[in-house]
Amino acid sequence: MELAVSIVLFLVALFLIGVYVSRKIKSAEDWWIAGRGLGIVPLVGTYFATIISTASIVGYLGYYYQVGWAGWWNWTGTAITSLVAAAWFAEKIRSFGQVTLPDFLEARYGRVHSLIAGALILVAMVFFTCAQLAGASAVVTTATGLGRTPAIVIIGAVFIVFTVLGGMESVAWTDTFCSLVILVGVWILMAKVVSMAGGVVNIHRTLAQTKPGMLDPFGGGAVPLGVAISWTVTWGVGNFGAPQFITRFYAAKDAKNAALSQGYTGMALLAFYLPVMLIALASSILFPGIKVADTVTPTIIKNVLNPWLGGILMASILAAAISTADSVLLLGGTTFVRDLYQKLSSKPVSSAQLLRLSRIVTLIIGAAAILSTIYIESGVMWIQANMVGIMGSTLAVVVLAGFAWKRANSQGALAAMLVGLLTAAIWYALDKPFGWFPILPSIFTSLFTLVVVSLLTPAPSESVQERFFGIKNDQGDFNVSISSAE
Repeated sequence: MELAVSIVLFLVALFLIGVYVSRKIKSAEDWWIAGRGLGIVPLVGTYFATIISTASIVGYLGYYYQVGWAGWWNWTGTAITSLVAAAWFAEKIRSFGQVTLPDFLEARYGRVHSLIAGALILVAMVFFTCAQLAGASAVVTTATGLGRTPAIVIIGAVFIVFTVLGGMESVAWTDTFCSLVILVGVWILMAKVVSMAGGVVNIHRTLAQTKPGMLDPFGGGAVPLGVAISWTVTWGVGNFGAPQFITRFYAAKDAKNAALSQGYTGMALLAFYLPVMLIALASSILFPGIKVADTVTPTIIKNVLNPWLGGILMASILAAAISTADSVLLLGGTTFVRDLYQKLSSKPVSSAQLLRLSRIVTLIIGAAAILSTIYIESGVMWIQANMVGIMGSTLAVVVLAGFAWKRANSQGALAAMLVGLLTAAIWYALDKPFGWFPILPSIFTSLFTLVVVSLLTPAPSESVQERFFGIKNDQGDFNVSISSAE
């Protein structure tokens, strides 16, 4: 009963926050990127919550339970992303302005690059939404006993409604609330489990005697160097090809806020992954012998927490799923309207029309995600898992090179995108040799292709070079080529 009450209270609070914030939405700019008005708190909250999914709690906790500190390689890349973004990238992309990642690709390389990216992103976001919806419904089913289908419908209805109404504004603030719930949940669980295991020092002393591999940076061979590098590169570079993260920078008040938010996001990530690791280490002592990684978290909830604390942790897991789902759903709607419909339209479209269409398309995508999750879950999960690597393999190198290398041109970028995509597809077909994720080989083939083709073809135009490497536009002016008509 207590678990169900916690879940219901969380969903009601989330819905009310989202609907309340949505009152500020007056234009397409407000809906797409919160009117470029997000400060540090919502920027950190939405970026953190978009990164942290159900897998980050259930999956990673189980993984850390098996390999110990060596598991931290799977978030070092994410930490690198935040450091690079704080020092350089976030300010660059915010100063550029515009709305989406394909906007940048079009301005830097050309229309065809934008359309390819837009189509890829749209497909990926639909399946990402399905994956998070499946994870969220599993939490509700476990906590309340509700059937899988009604759980999917209820969860979907909650985040679809506030996303449709409030766009980025609602998503940012509900994500911030979710971030708080996530952190509170894992810290409560850490305090309880670590205390039961005798404290941090005793945990490490015990593991040093019984399971020394848990304290080894490579897990005593459980995580080979190649796999560790693969983890780091996959997220450290691949995240720059993940538009659900990059879009947050566009919504910042200014370039300084965008950069600062990434510094604080790095701290928030540490505040999450550290307690998750300590929970896993303590659990390996308290509950040895668990064979299936995904059952570690349910085992802890069942044996350690009282119903109310268990409810808070279940709400944390649900928050992780919904906060990622609303972000990718929003991006799906924005991508279709901004990067496909508007750019291919032969006539001007008003801001009011774009806002209305964005809401309609997002509602349709959300409904399609609900139906797909109900009826074809296995296929959805397989595609979603592969799309992560494919999207990063296709986009990451050309995005970073767009700001880092003046000589990168349209021909080189297009070739790099196609080669990165092909490399990822081949790597998946070969069943990920050496345990490497496809982004690792794709980065090298894509970068090599970009350099060679760019040097063999004409340099970018002077106007492109001036825009990205010359005079800096700190205002990030909003330019979506819409008519002033309402």
